[in-house]
Amino acid sequence: MSYQVNPSAWGAAFPVPSQIVDKHIRMAGVTQLKALLWLLRHSSEEINVDDLSAAIGQQRADTVDALHYWVENGILICSGTPGSPVQQEAAGFEKAAAAYKEDHNFAEVSGECPVKKSLSPLPVAKPNYEQIAARACESPEITFLFNEAQVRLGRTIGYEGQCALLMMHDQYGLPVEVILMILEYVVSINKISYSYIASIGRDWGEKEIDTIEKADEQITNLRTSNTLWKQFAAAAGISNTRPTGAQLAYVKSWGNELGFDAEMIYLAYEQMANHCQRLSLPYIDKVLKTWHKEGIKTPEDVEKASQARSSQKVKKQNGNDSNASYGLEDFKHNSLHNPIVYEKRKK
Repeated sequence: MSYQVNPSAWGAAFPVPSQIVDKHIRMAGVTQLKALLWLLRHSSEEINVDDLSAAIGQQRADTVDALHYWVENGILICSGTPGSPVQQEAAGFEKAAAAYKEDHNFAEVSGECPVKKSLSPLPVAKPNYEQIAARACESPEITFLFNEAQVRLGRTIGYEGQCALLMMHDQYGLPVEVILMILEYVVSINKISYSYIASIGRDWGEKEIDTIEKADEQITNLRTSNTLWKQFAAAAGISNTRPTGAQLAYVKSWGNELGFDAEMIYLAYEQMANHCQRLSLPYIDKVLKTWHKEGIKTPEDVEKASQARSSQKVKKQNGNDSNASYGLEDFKHNSLHNPIVYEKRKK
């Protein structure tokens, strides 16, 4: 069976460089070929990446990856202006790194931070597509990583994605299985940009989270802390269900280190409401640390402690307003009559 172009199809035409077929037909992906053909067809027009993405039916990030491939191979020229797609993606790594640190503030709430090695962001000088292809050919593990990444992310990964994953493996020293766990986590929180993925890789590389066990513990802690905050926020009527970096650090301390659940955190919140006009996490932290030190672990323990303090006050016949009151009825009364107005921190 043979094929030939239908003569009636030769209407309006546009040129395609021969090397596209001669050199890149086997290496280029579907999105890369679609993006280039669309650009060639509209070469005399001002190109908008969003229009291009819509025309070829791909996500914007995948389209930018495709354009980057042709820039790397000298087919397209990137002007280097701040607004250009490739330039925006290059700047995205630093922006995502800052976002990751804000979302996952691993600094201790009190005391010194644990010492960790420092890694540089992925360098601007990245391997070209031929080098990535050669690396994949010589290492079945890298090929497996690329294929599995597409499955986990639910999309075809282009040059930018392959580059980020390869450099996380080779430069940050993360095993393939750990990188795949990172991909599963970012999908679960709906943050799947390659720059964000690379920023997590850098953080984990610095902390030497290089085994499945360490990665599983890290992800479990993150999920637990986020869930604990959501439960507490719902009970306290706090609008932001996604914690900031500072809030997450407190919640991690309360849940993982002190062992308190959302109900106990809410009781501490009510105690804070008796003394503060605005949400004060340091005050809640002080109450919970006091409870932890005194062995108060449940609402029943709080009730008993309250009764003991009340008895002591009666015996002394001398009230002390500076002493904290842990009565559940007081908590309920204060929460009803002195509501807390939560105000988001101004950026």
